[in-house]
Amino acid sequence: MSATDTTVPLPLPDTLLSALEEAEREHPEACMVLRAVRSVSGEILDFEWLWANPAASRALGREPTFLRGRRLSEVSTPDGLAGRLDVLRQVLASGQPRADNFAEGDVWLQSTAVPLRDGVLVRLRDVTSAQRMEEGLRDTLDWVRDVLESMPAVFFTVDTEWRLTYVNRNAAALTGRTQEALFRRVLWEACPELAGTPLERALREVAADESYRLFELRTGRDRWHEVHTWSSGRNISTYAHDITDKKRVQAERDALLAREHSGRLEAEALAQRRTHDLMAARERLVQSEKLAMAGQLAAGVGHEINNPLSYVAGNLQFAVEQLTPLARRASVGPAGQAALDEALEALREAREGAERIRVIVRDLQTFARADELRLTPVDVHAALEFGVSMAMTHLRSRARVERSFGQVPHALAHEARLGQVFLHLLINAAHAIPAGDFEYHRVTLTTRREGAWVLAEVSDTGQGMTPEVLQRAFEPFFTTRPVGEGSGLGLSICLGLVRSMHGELTATSIPGMGSTFQVRLPVAEAVAHPSVPAVREAEGPQRKRVLVVDDEPQLTSVLRRILGRQHDVVVAHSGREALALLEQDDDFDRVFCDLMMADLTGMDVHAELARRQPEVLSRFVFMTGGSFTERARAFLQGVPLPRIEKPFEPGLLHALVDASPPRTGGARRQTTP
Repeated sequence: MSATDTTVPLPLPDTLLSALEEAEREHPEACMVLRAVRSVSGEILDFEWLWANPAASRALGREPTFLRGRRLSEVSTPDGLAGRLDVLRQVLASGQPRADNFAEGDVWLQSTAVPLRDGVLVRLRDVTSAQRMEEGLRDTLDWVRDVLESMPAVFFTVDTEWRLTYVNRNAAALTGRTQEALFRRVLWEACPELAGTPLERALREVAADESYRLFELRTGRDRWHEVHTWSSGRNISTYAHDITDKKRVQAERDALLAREHSGRLEAEALAQRRTHDLMAARERLVQSEKLAMAGQLAAGVGHEINNPLSYVAGNLQFAVEQLTPLARRASVGPAGQAALDEALEALREAREGAERIRVIVRDLQTFARADELRLTPVDVHAALEFGVSMAMTHLRSRARVERSFGQVPHALAHEARLGQVFLHLLINAAHAIPAGDFEYHRVTLTTRREGAWVLAEVSDTGQGMTPEVLQRAFEPFFTTRPVGEGSGLGLSICLGLVRSMHGELTATSIPGMGSTFQVRLPVAEAVAHPSVPAVREAEGPQRKRVLVVDDEPQLTSVLRRILGRQHDVVVAHSGREALALLEQDDDFDRVFCDLMMADLTGMDVHAELARRQPEVLSRFVFMTGGSFTERARAFLQGVPLPRIEKPFEPGLLHALVDASPPRTGGARRQTTP
């Protein structure tokens, strides 16, 4: 501020204003002092600027010399700061600070006004990003609400006090009441006809033991619903779909059986056998419908979630890695350091949340996937070692890992799925052991051959399971872990994967002494394995060239950030662009290509390169979002190239680049003049 800037009468002593100017000159948040402009009668007509720091000038897009002496109505629009005239009057009249948000052009600002002598001190903070995030969250919630309202089934949720927190229109129609009449009311008061029904008993049991119930409920004289109710955080959710037609068919069948039974003894024996078969089929149907719930969810939203989740999780990881060393070196004072540390902690929490979403979506997609697996001879020891390396962060502080490997042949299995099974079993073993007792606990891996089978066992010395828990251990959605720490799908997924490989998964356990999970797989016939050339160890990490092909700009950006610090990354935003680039320059160590793109799919790119540049294909890794067409399914089963599913972990990307095959043939590197 120059000497001429102090000619306007101040609402506080010059020395204090000068001190304020000195303190706020470099402050990143906007700060300004406004003086009330009054009429002859003392009414506040407007406010005028006495002083503004550089951040305030930037926020308003005006120079300090222009602002000084100007009134609000001369600088800002009625939708911006000028529209806060009544708020500033109230602050001055009440003598109390006031905070609110408003838009100044395309920027959202958070305003805090503090009363001074015949004026106010106003701080402005840019909250555009937070506002847009909040709007995005609202859009997501609106989308989820639209899905729940459009589905033909009944759905409602209650909180711990039995108040209805959501009721879709089908649920309201079933009760004969409106959604507005039911919302936020206690369930038993809003619908007293539910008292003493199987629905009430099931809801109270689920609330008591935080479990899951599936049962059929008669909701009218000739109307039936199949009801699924489960505990989800602080809510109890209930989903029900109409099975009246199914019950009518069952009733007609029972009547027919009764007539046959009354007619002759031979028909009675036939009816008994038929009833037994139908009841067994019905039990299998009930179990399959549990899986169908997860399958419908995964098919409906899993693919749409995976793409944005990939760049959300990747950018969060990148932001944490970049800001952490800056936080250690920053000299921003105690308050600034605390704010920076809090921002880092918020990013880490958001990253953990994104990781939980990724794991749940991945497990649901695996749980629901019905594609046939291509079985090949697999080294069981290598799959176990993969599981150990991936689970080591869970095991490191809990137990020692011991190996008792026998001489076993290769098993007929799917290598990636078998590794996933062992990873699940090792993480479960770690969770069964308390942290901090590393010296007293162990996880033992054992392999041996029994006739035509290869056996692999994962044993732990953890808390073990009671017979009741062991009996339900492989049920979908069953878990003994606290709410929010597990989906209850892990062991059921493992069982499905092992059975798909024509094997079996069993468990034994003694409470307080630990558990043993045994994977039994068929022995693969002897096959000749080609020799693997030795790889020379480099002195340090080698910088490589990577091509990323994807029509999602945000996804290519996050891959560039993740890999760009160690490697040279080139981006192509379509299959056609990738083909044109590879025609001129195919000197890439690794190519990450999206399988499903708008103009040319990854399959089209593969077919074209197989025709004209087949040597490039060995460096390809296909990226998928988890939703496959029949053509894509057949392609992935028939083409022996690696694939990764979105969202992917940064460590996996780096590992695939590091393990890229050596380039051979006439690679054409594009030179820069």
